[in-house]
Amino acid sequence: MADLKKVLMVFTGGNISTRLSKKALELGTAPYAVLDAAGKFGKDFTIIEPVDVCSENFTPPMYKVLFDSVKKELDKGGYGCVLIAHGTNTMAYTSQLADLLLSGYEIPIVFFGSKIAPTEEDSDAVINLKAAYALAMEVNKGVYVVGKAADGKIYVHYAAYIMTPNRKTDDYASYKNRIAGKISGKKFIPNEDVIAPEECPNAMKNLRALSKLMTLPKEDTILTIGAPVCISYDNYSIARSDYKYVLQRLHHDGTVNTLSEDNPFSILYLKKACDHYGKQVFVAPIDSSLVPSPSTKAILDAKIKPLYDMPLEAAWAYLMLSTWLGKLIKK
Repeated sequence: MADLKKVLMVFTGGNISTRLSKKALELGTAPYAVLDAAGKFGKDFTIIEPVDVCSENFTPPMYKVLFDSVKKELDKGGYGCVLIAHGTNTMAYTSQLADLLLSGYEIPIVFFGSKIAPTEEDSDAVINLKAAYALAMEVNKGVYVVGKAADGKIYVHYAAYIMTPNRKTDDYASYKNRIAGKISGKKFIPNEDVIAPEECPNAMKNLRALSKLMTLPKEDTILTIGAPVCISYDNYSIARSDYKYVLQRLHHDGTVNTLSEDNPFSILYLKKACDHYGKQVFVAPIDSSLVPSPSTKAILDAKIKPLYDMPLEAAWAYLMLSTWLGKLIKK
């Protein structure tokens, strides 16, 4: 088990980061409502707040600040775990990035948030904080997300499998229901039926490379396109210079419109436009074990690159990090 005598607590904004005051932060104090409400339940925290923003407002430069700050603090040594308080709207995306950048550390890194601010009645903030801490006490390493669900149970998700919360319940989901386990009391009960994802082999290399960049490249983002019916690709400016990768979400069976390349509603039309402007098209989610349908086969025949066996959030993180580092990274 990792040495948990020293805990790095990272606040990033969102409901979970509600402040009791805007006074300057002093080590050992608890100006955050969630820490004040939780009381003295564990070891002292070293607290940093690299960014303070509603999670839906994250931008590429903010991500660089966040991960640079975590690296700088962990490079000091001595930490036994990292707890990252994050807004729930985009926690799935940030934790997927963290899996690609922080999974090389030999300590657990646990994300948590809250559906309801810690100052409000019936808030889940303290429960999720204590669950995150309990998980960090139980596991040796890895990147995780914890949260109380509508059924009252506290679920643990592997960051590599995490997906955006269900719109009906606001509960997180894991890709193909690969939930890591649950927190019961102060104990982590692993799901024995789920195999943990492989650690990103170049996580530390990726993190060092990102930290060496003075600024992100001009192409600092990707174009991510949803999969509603009758979407016209003429609505997108493929010539823009701030991205070189396009990520198209597929329907649940790995399909999207594949009419002719002259039809603006077809992904083949998008592929033709991207080829003209030197951009690359990727698709996700797509299951490598399924027999391709005619539409899926048309996607593959067009040399559109599938990102197999991962949720859209993981595909997004992979392409975002590849954009920042100037080449497609190894997974």
